[in-house]
Amino acid sequence: MTSTIDDPTMTPVRAESMRRLFSPSRMALVGASEKNLFSRRAFQQYQRVGAGRELFLVNNRSAQVHGVDTVPTCTAITGGIDCAYLLTPQHATSAALTDAIEAGARAAIVLSQGWAEQGGEGVKRQQELVDQARAADVLLLGPNHLGFVNLWERIAACGLGLDLPVEPGHLALVSQSGAVASSLVGYASRQGVRFSYVITTGNEAMVTVADAVGYLAEDENTKAIAVFAETIRKPAVFREAARRAAELGKAIVILKAGSSELAAQTAAAHTGALVGDDKVIDAVLRQDGVIRVKSVEDLICTGALCAEIGPLRAEGVGVLSVSGGACDLLADRGQDLGITFPSLSARTSARLEEILPAYAHPQNPLDVTGGALANPDVWRKGIEAFADEPEIGLIGVVTSLPTAGEPQRDDTFRAVGETCAATGVPGVIFPQIDQVQSDYVNEVKVASGVQHVMPSVERFVLAAAGLTQWSGWLRARSGRTGVAGVAGAEALGSPARVRLPGQGGPLSEQDARAVMTAAGVPMVPAELVGSRAEAVSAAAALGGSVVLKMCSGEVAHKTELGGVELDLEGPEAVSAAYDRIVARATSAGVRLDGVLVSPMRRGGLELLVGVTRDAEWGQVLAVAFGGALVEVLQDSALRVLPVGADDVREMLTELRGHRLLGGFRGSAPVDEDRLVEVILAVAELAQALGDEIESVEVNPLRVSGDEIEALDALITR
Repeated sequence: MTSTIDDPTMTPVRAESMRRLFSPSRMALVGASEKNLFSRRAFQQYQRVGAGRELFLVNNRSAQVHGVDTVPTCTAITGGIDCAYLLTPQHATSAALTDAIEAGARAAIVLSQGWAEQGGEGVKRQQELVDQARAADVLLLGPNHLGFVNLWERIAACGLGLDLPVEPGHLALVSQSGAVASSLVGYASRQGVRFSYVITTGNEAMVTVADAVGYLAEDENTKAIAVFAETIRKPAVFREAARRAAELGKAIVILKAGSSELAAQTAAAHTGALVGDDKVIDAVLRQDGVIRVKSVEDLICTGALCAEIGPLRAEGVGVLSVSGGACDLLADRGQDLGITFPSLSARTSARLEEILPAYAHPQNPLDVTGGALANPDVWRKGIEAFADEPEIGLIGVVTSLPTAGEPQRDDTFRAVGETCAATGVPGVIFPQIDQVQSDYVNEVKVASGVQHVMPSVERFVLAAAGLTQWSGWLRARSGRTGVAGVAGAEALGSPARVRLPGQGGPLSEQDARAVMTAAGVPMVPAELVGSRAEAVSAAAALGGSVVLKMCSGEVAHKTELGGVELDLEGPEAVSAAYDRIVARATSAGVRLDGVLVSPMRRGGLELLVGVTRDAEWGQVLAVAFGGALVEVLQDSALRVLPVGADDVREMLTELRGHRLLGGFRGSAPVDEDRLVEVILAVAELAQALGDEIESVEVNPLRVSGDEIEALDALITR
């Protein structure tokens, strides 16, 4: 039915089981007690959200709890139950689950601690609880969390803070941490943000973040999904959920903790989960269009903006502000974050000149000056002019939020709301510095039809960067070529027919070269020789300077053993170098297959192209500048396989040294189409070899104009 903490298949939870969990008709609060903080909170939340389902309180010692008559057991409930919220301590949870199952429950929410997060016996206890649930076809949420709330159906089974907004909205929140979720809903309440669901997953014994995201992607009331995660336990399920959300035009925004080594250790101690390599995760999120943020505030603000606005018609942002300083801040931060503020056409500039003071200058971002506060038509005409610019998909308005007794603020809101609605271009209002959205602000917002209000310039610019970039990714996604790594295959031979030589053991460079060549990867010429005389003869046949390299399956990094001799010319130099390589191999105890002789190459750029296997995400393609200096330069781009031609082109643009490929100080521009083909050949080779290999690497791949060839090859079984 579902994966457990030790299930390697990582299958998704069935939608039917998720519906039973998140939309039950009859629930029981098991272990309800006046002394239990979470019992009090859960009952209060049930009342605050609207009591959309029947709730029974179970306590075998007290006849009444929270002013409600109790029953001693779940089986004593006439008509049975669908779902049990287990507030029982860890040692009593199994018995409570048995009672709930006998009463008909097919879903249970386990609040308690003392499970896998403790390691050792805790892992065993959690697995036993999962086995008990699976045997009865029961789905568990948790343990070690605070439950969930389904706002549109008015179902609350949670111990979240009582500042949780109860009016339903279109942003869903999924958090592994219950405590973080409580903080997030409190912040959201102060910013006028409303939720469709809030789900905490805790130890994720059965329901993971990935399962929750997949379920919410299909929910008609959810328009965007915000995620706080310390780890992603079901990578394939998460990626499929992200793909489905993209198909439906729903953004996923994630605050992924664990980018530092210390954070990884903390997460492991807190949830019993290991945090994956953050660089790989970052690549996956970018690849699947998931917006990544760095703070809890930005998680809520970006998620809410995406939920309220949705995909944009264009990625450009237009801003009108009562403050010139705010315009400067927006321009600076926008440049840092990749926001585009399109230049205005001559026609739009002329229109703006008619409404601006003589000292104002038509541009984007636009300082409409303080005069706009006294004349709402400035806002109307300014927004109309911006909306006619086809490159602008989102309009931001910088002004203070309304307060009672200042009607000009209300007038601004009406002008913005009405004009944006009439033009069809979404508009967002925000002040210069953080402001809490009061009840009065929310009233004016609703009355004026303003689509969205944000707390500050900084929050807007970060959220707008995420929304605009996601909108561009979504638009490009529909027109991408080379889906799933297919593009270019017809030009690269048939990697699926490539096989590794022999039955096992390490591959020498000579063997790796043969495999690469068969897969369509262009290799520098090389001859394997077994004597000094053969080396001299091979060098003479090649002509000019040559390179000699140690060839052995026992040596992955030849340079470290002195196994590479460069720029050799003439019989004496080649003979001496051959002898040195053989002597070094003998000294290191390395069995040589021979020595490779290749022509010396000069000039051009050196890249690394490789595929390695990540334990969680599978095969990962890396492209980097640097060759031998790749670890020093740290200029790389990653993607999880499979990839297509457009993915590879995008990777190249992410490299800091990308401009070098276009030609630099007189050098010829690189044939980028051919470079993409070669990189795809390496990627497709790795896919074809699959579980046979740990890694495939070309380092360096020399590129110079239309000359592209691998100077070294490494394949690790």
